[in-house]
Amino acid sequence: MLQDSFVETSVKRENGIAGLVLKVVLVMASIFLIFFINYIPLTYGLNIWLITGSVSFGIVAGVVALWKRQKKEYEIEISNDLFDCAMIFGNDKREDLISFSIKECEYIGPVTSDRYESDKNSADYVLKMTDYKDFPIEDKYWYCNVNTESMKIVVVFIYKEEMYPVFRRYNPRATKPMVMPPKAKEKESSND
Repeated sequence: MLQDSFVETSVKRENGIAGLVLKVVLVMASIFLIFFINYIPLTYGLNIWLITGSVSFGIVAGVVALWKRQKKEYEIEISNDLFDCAMIFGNDKREDLISFSIKECEYIGPVTSDRYESDKNSADYVLKMTDYKDFPIEDKYWYCNVNTESMKIVVVFIYKEEMYPVFRRYNPRATKPMVMPPKAKEKESSND
């Protein structure tokens, strides 16, 4: 008897130095802008605190919104043969990116394989669901090469051991063969 399989994983995108520089520039620019918006009317003797206060509040709200938008988290859910990808902005807005069947994949394997560069170059879109936008080529990063709706898409993700038996169950020919640890072999044989 076949059991349902469910794997869920999420990863936070690290913005690195560029994200830190952007945050510092945003804060400094908003401080200077708010200072001048409030200081210039005072130098001319204008008493428009309501207007300058509203504009200052709008600037702060915009900076907070941009700051939250920088926080990205990617979520992968594998439910039986369905592979769902979503992106979460600032811990509150979820955007579904792609959903496909594992059976539709032409290849599933690590980015260290010989096929990765050619699959990536021939793809219409590369979806990087990794902790860094420019990730190193290591065995911990895997990818799925999928043809959906006349588009060729490569989805790169961080590999978890519990994913391999699911990939082998629903698409054994397209999944890169590898030596499984004894625990994973026992789980795969008990699922059959």
